[in-house]
Amino acid sequence: MARKPRYEEPEIPDAAAPDEGEIQEGRGRSARKRASHELTRLGEELAALRPEQIAALALPEHLEEAITEARRLTSFGAKRRQSLFIGKIMRKLDDDQVAAIRKAVERP
Repeated sequence: MARKPRYEEPEIPDAAAPDEGEIQEGRGRSARKRASHELTRLGEELAALRPEQIAALALPEHLEEAITEARRLTSFGAKRRQSLFIGKIMRKLDDDQVAAIRKAVERP
C-alpha cells in the first residue's frame, strides 16, 4: 500500500490561477528572497540619492536615519550590513511608499 502524502497541494480554480510571469510573495521561499533582494538593492540606490531628494519622499524617520548612517560608513562589511538593514526596514513599508521610492530612484 502506498503512503499518503504528508502535504497535498490545494487545487486552484482556473479563474484564480496566477500568471506565469507574476511573482507571488508568500508563495515560496525563493519568491520571498527575490523580493527581499530587490528591496535591498532599491535601498542601496535610495542611499545614493541626494539628501534633498530623500527629504522630498517623506520617508519614515527610522528609514531616513538608516540611510544617513549608511552614507557615513566606510567599511565594506559595515555598508553591507547597513544595506541589509535598510532592506529589512523597507519590507515593512506600504506598497505605495515603495512605489514612490522606485519612481524617485528611476527618475534621475
